[in-house]
Amino acid sequence: MKEKRKKPPRPGSVLAANISSVHMEISGNREIIFEGGRGILEYGDSSIKINTGKYIVSFNGRGLHIKCMNNNDMVIHGFITSIEYII
Repeated sequence: MKEKRKKPPRPGSVLAANISSVHMEISGNREIIFEGGRGILEYGDSSIKINTGKYIVSFNGRGLHIKCMNNNDMVIHGFITSIEYII
């Protein structure tokens, strides 16, 4: 009788990854709902950097601004050209 091998778990989407309780929802290249940030490190119209505890998420683009924000969640709006994870 053959033994059943356990299949390794498939990696999830990078955007749906739950790394240190961070969650992002991206609507095209105009809006990001970001949950789980621990602080804003840089805020400008071309770059917004958010500390998550284990890494930094950098949003780059044009006309970037934080539309609304509470303790750990925010909505970033503007023309988003890239998202970087800085470890």
